[in-house]
Amino acid sequence: MKGVVNVKNKVNFIKKTSSFTILGDPGCDGLGVEIMTTFAKAMSCTHSDFKIILGDLVPFGLEEFYEYIQGIINEVSRKPVYTLCGNHDTVYYETYFGLRNYILVNDELLIVALDNSKGRFEAETVNFLDESLKEYTRTNILILFHIPPPNSYSSNSMKMEEWQKLKAVMDPYKKNIKLILSGHVHSYFQDDVDGYKVVVSAGGGARLEFFGRLPNKESSFHHVLRFYFDNDSELKYEYVSLAEKSYTREIKNKKIYNYLNEAFQNEAMAHLRYQFFADDAHEKGFMGIEKLFNALSKSAFFHAKNYFSVLNKLHGIGYNLKESRKIEKADLVELYSKYLPYAVKVHLPLTQYAFSETYGAKNNYSGLLPETIKAYHAGKDIESATYFVCTTCGNTGRLDKELEHCPICGAPLDKIIKI
Repeated sequence: MKGVVNVKNKVNFIKKTSSFTILGDPGCDGLGVEIMTTFAKAMSCTHSDFKIILGDLVPFGLEEFYEYIQGIINEVSRKPVYTLCGNHDTVYYETYFGLRNYILVNDELLIVALDNSKGRFEAETVNFLDESLKEYTRTNILILFHIPPPNSYSSNSMKMEEWQKLKAVMDPYKKNIKLILSGHVHSYFQDDVDGYKVVVSAGGGARLEFFGRLPNKESSFHHVLRFYFDNDSELKYEYVSLAEKSYTREIKNKKIYNYLNEAFQNEAMAHLRYQFFADDAHEKGFMGIEKLFNALSKSAFFHAKNYFSVLNKLHGIGYNLKESRKIEKADLVELYSKYLPYAVKVHLPLTQYAFSETYGAKNNYSGLLPETIKAYHAGKDIESATYFVCTTCGNTGRLDKELEHCPICGAPLDKIIKI
């Protein structure tokens, strides 16, 4: 079978598995196109026998949200998908996804899925865990629930007394419990909680949260965890970043690709057009009309971003820097070798001046991206600087010293903004 498994039985025997994928929290920030594109990447980026989503499939309990996320999963996943109930998954969870407490078990593996979506473990849930561990204990045990135990990274966790209830049941089987997995906190981290290895993984689509003292940058990316068995039949896992992953199924349809591309270009142009109109209204003192155009500009921006996402053009920072450098270099060549010479040849001074200003500005800041790419490849961010942008010609650069005027077009200081 493929797609959503509506779990009807508390005990579910599964075939011997070589690998499976776990991901968390695709839907609690809304089911917008960009988020769902990230979720589609998460659902399709690894080869595995089945997948488990650690809760928060929907933003809140509107039935059409459940229908939509179920439809996405059924279309995208070629393997079975099991779920946990998250705190955003309310009234319709059991209708669309089945039981809240259940196990997946074979000769090597026991996965226990528990419900703590309300921030607590009901007596029924604790008893179910106890019975499952007694009857089906295995060499490799995973305990899954949505809201994580108290930990040293995030206070957004269950209360200590709830953890103690669970711990009392788990302690006799501690050596077999390889991991405790939770979602809820939109990040990735590992912690030791009373001798249990706890992994929080909620990078399946919703916006990420950051903690300043994380030891690495893995929390900075949407991700999944792929579990597999080593040669000694020990359960292992790897972190898989979605930063450079692709979901291309839909854009393989040439007609759809062309439609998406056309729609993106239309919205990108609308975004700029409305911004121009807003600036014009501001200069003429029509502040109410300026706000309207700014709102329409933002709306077009997010429409364009959604199309851009489906077109598989939203990637990681490394790709974005490299692509930006490529585009800037190509623009300089076009301006210098084609646009500007032709404008001079046909004696069109305004066009010539527009191309000349743009070329001067781009040439002025051409060193910024190569420096940044070098730093990023070394695993570093660039120093936080102040930049200037001339609102007359678009010239930009680091503001290393105070300017008297724009060096490209001569605009005065009040036409130069700081970023």
